[in-house]
Amino acid sequence: MIKNKSKSNNTYHHQNLRNTLLENAEKLMSERGIAGLTLRELAERSDVSRQAPYHHFSSKHALLCAVAERSFDDLNDLLDQAGINDAISVQERLKDYVIAYVRYAAENPEKYELMFGAVTWRNEPSAELTEKGHATFRRYTNIIRQLKEHGDMPDYFDETRMSQITWATLHGLCRLKTDGVFVSLEAVEEMSLYAADMILSVLKGQK
Repeated sequence: MIKNKSKSNNTYHHQNLRNTLLENAEKLMSERGIAGLTLRELAERSDVSRQAPYHHFSSKHALLCAVAERSFDDLNDLLDQAGINDAISVQERLKDYVIAYVRYAAENPEKYELMFGAVTWRNEPSAELTEKGHATFRRYTNIIRQLKEHGDMPDYFDETRMSQITWATLHGLCRLKTDGVFVSLEAVEEMSLYAADMILSVLKGQK
């Protein structure tokens, strides 16, 4: 018993425990859903005492917020890898953003639910989660603003409102995929590109 306690303490005190807990939380969510994740089982999966996770996360809600924060980092890394930068046209940037965003949601439904769902946002989201969520939306708003600067939007259109409306369309497609209404990722990505083309052509038609 003393030997096991020592092992648990050593595991608890190692430098990367927080990351280990987050990684295992993501695995448990993918296996059992958000509702099936408990701090007790997370401790067992991470080979630490039942109290160890509470040194990093005061509650399950705090843990879920931390997973969501990390998920926003993952999404932004994916957007970076997609090459969404000034080297391509703003129209292509919009399309590439849409594809990368939808693919992330489809491949990570539990994480996407935490990033944009009621379970985190209706229960006092952490300050860091709020900032990362808003920063990710600003990244999309920058693309819409650049469309306006390039003459692809009427001057009287507000880029923030247009960002909110078009993102809502994108979010709706993601939810239909993650909720199982649409099964095929390929079909949802194709619909997303149609949505991007529709947005561009509607804006040009109203100039």
